[in-house]
Amino acid sequence: MPFGLSTAQRLAAAARQPVAADSVAVFRIGFGLVAVYSSVRFLAKGWVDRLYLAPEHHLTYLGFGWVQPWPAPWMHLHMVVLALLGGCIALGYRHRLAAALFVAGFAYAEMIDAALYLNHYWFVTLAGLLLVLLPVHHRWSLDARQRRVQAARSVPAGVVWALRAQLGVVYLFAGLAKLNGDWLLRAQPMRLWLADRTHIPIIGPLLDEPLPAYGASWAGAFFDLTIVGWLLWRRSRPWAYAALAGFHLVTGALFQIGVFPWVMIVGTLVFFAPDWPVRARAILRPRWPGGSVVGSGRRAGASPGDARSAGLAGPVVAALLVLALVQMALPLRHYAYPGNVRWTEEGYYWSWRVMVTEKAGYAEYRITDPATGHTWLAHPGLVLTNWQAEQADVRPDLVHATAHLLAQHYREQDKVDVEVRADVWVSMNGRPPRRMVDPAVDLAALPRSVSPSKWILADGALP
Repeated sequence: MPFGLSTAQRLAAAARQPVAADSVAVFRIGFGLVAVYSSVRFLAKGWVDRLYLAPEHHLTYLGFGWVQPWPAPWMHLHMVVLALLGGCIALGYRHRLAAALFVAGFAYAEMIDAALYLNHYWFVTLAGLLLVLLPVHHRWSLDARQRRVQAARSVPAGVVWALRAQLGVVYLFAGLAKLNGDWLLRAQPMRLWLADRTHIPIIGPLLDEPLPAYGASWAGAFFDLTIVGWLLWRRSRPWAYAALAGFHLVTGALFQIGVFPWVMIVGTLVFFAPDWPVRARAILRPRWPGGSVVGSGRRAGASPGDARSAGLAGPVVAALLVLALVQMALPLRHYAYPGNVRWTEEGYYWSWRVMVTEKAGYAEYRITDPATGHTWLAHPGLVLTNWQAEQADVRPDLVHATAHLLAQHYREQDKVDVEVRADVWVSMNGRPPRRMVDPAVDLAALPRSVSPSKWILADGALP
């Protein structure tokens, strides 16, 4: 590379260098298959009915109260369509349209109820956005075979970098979130979780001891903070990937965290050399069908355009940079709020705080009719299902949302504007319960806002 070029120019030139398109095609295929599996699983387990249709009300995100589930059977059809779109992504059929529709449909389902928030839902949304932006369908796709796009054996290196960076963000911020006193010095909440799994054959009795919890906590932090480096280093990459697969399989079996382990196991294959699928096939089958040798530059029956490289347009590069900046800012926004984010959860969403807290609590709502002064207790079950109430009992933003739902209930049923106060006691990571919400504040009178919530009481015991 010529001397005198700035670092930014050198990076830009390196990002434009063509590399094999095989690994990003496998990423697309794997993403599509996981999307199909996840959607079918949602239908098969009856979660559409339980999570979307059964609740009379939903704990919506701030500014997204207008997002409501389709009535039956349209919500079921929505999941069927998501599964079909996942299949289209895997096959590379009308890929960009399918990926855009999938992201829109998946994000819609994700935004219906904040009590359903999971980190891997956010990852799927972001990875789907990357599939809309990046040229991952010029190789091993129906779009290329049917000539809707120009077939290409290579893509700019920046395409691979973008996918790797998306995975790296997850591990980096998950690791940083574990650098706290609870995780490192008290082995919490790992001690609580492992002690609850002593029924497991052979290893179960050991899980009630402190040493395994401390070992798992420190190993988890070390893994999250360093795994990307090990995957980027060619010599350690195979061992790192084996460790990654084992880590996610074990955590998936122990903690039942849905499809997240499979998402990461499939996605991190992109850290291998861009042509790893062809090399793997060469080991298993040295020659392509028809007699052409792997790596000869053309496969039997390939069109002349197949040797071209897919490119990145200027607007796409700009969109990728904006997406990167947003993802760096979101996990750090909690510094704009007072208190410990693990307690207040202000700045918690979309910040990759994966499995760092365990809360148990109880919320009691006091309703007051200001016209008469009459006060009575209301159970959150009046407006929430059990699973929603379990989440609302320990999360301040959902306590606030529940207070608004209760006020709405009495406004609609009894035609009276009431005051709603909450007395919420929460135990976090095995500590004695502490009051989380100021019981003197009428939460129904306070609008939901991104401003710091002064009614959330600080927990001075948190490190």
